[in-house]
Amino acid sequence: MSEVNMSAVKKKRRALTMQQKKDLKGWLFVSPFVLGFLLLFLDIFVDSFRFSFLKVTILPKGGFDTQNVGFANYYQMLRVDPYFNGQLFGSVRDMLVSLLIIVMFSLFIAVILNQKMRGRAFFRAVFFVPVILAVGIIERADMANSIMSVYQSVPGLDTGIAQVRETTNALFTTAELKMYMNRIFEFSPALTNMTVGAAENIYNVINNSGVQILIFLAGLQAISKSIYEAAYIEGCSGWECFWKITFPMISPLILVNVIYSIIDSFTSSRNEVMNNIMTFMKRGFYGEASAMAWVYFVVAAVFIIVIGFSVSRFVFYQNRE
Repeated sequence: MSEVNMSAVKKKRRALTMQQKKDLKGWLFVSPFVLGFLLLFLDIFVDSFRFSFLKVTILPKGGFDTQNVGFANYYQMLRVDPYFNGQLFGSVRDMLVSLLIIVMFSLFIAVILNQKMRGRAFFRAVFFVPVILAVGIIERADMANSIMSVYQSVPGLDTGIAQVRETTNALFTTAELKMYMNRIFEFSPALTNMTVGAAENIYNVINNSGVQILIFLAGLQAISKSIYEAAYIEGCSGWECFWKITFPMISPLILVNVIYSIIDSFTSSRNEVMNNIMTFMKRGFYGEASAMAWVYFVVAAVFIIVIGFSVSRFVFYQNRE
């Protein structure tokens, strides 16, 4: 075999395939997180698991002392603590409800903001700037609203629906709205509760949708316009283009936003379990807090795996090779 043919064979062997190049780019993209986790968080991760089986006592002169208690922290939390199981169930329930609402709302707003219209950049900023600047303001406003609701529910302060409506300037109370939706529109109880819950938590929905809207916008702008032009020539309507082109093409980003929304819901500052873990940490109960965090981590991981696997079965990946 000639030297020219030998060099050609060697170059062919050294050349990376398209899939290998994609894998390499993926590893380069996640390498900062992988290195940061290995160098900074791995020891903390292992220590938290070890502390969950220990009783940690802070010494007056500094440092701490540990005592092995086995599964006592887990037993105390799951079988003795009267609040943790209810808080965990409430966190999962809120996550499932908010997940569907936030993903649907984000996709709807992203499709609208992707249209050609005047002031498009301004409207995009309206939905994304609160994520950066006004998170604390919206949370405080929501907290103040919750406090006012509790205050108004104290017996003797209000004497009827009319007075509550006069104080809050609401067109319908929650109970009346649910009744009208059940009787007039014949909504199911589950759909009624989800719709009313979304209306009551509209500030949280908007506040938690900025990143998802941005991701959907990036995906919508990456779709080639020639695909839509070919579809319109063939007589497809806008509705058909959405379900036949737009929705399949951005389905990988739906999976990304689903995973992101689950994690964001489980780690939200409004999450009762997260607040409970932080309270235990501040009081010096590191063993109990670690056990609580690990149970919460396992539950969150299970839901991420199950929901992610279920959604991934319907994801369409365009072959660009």
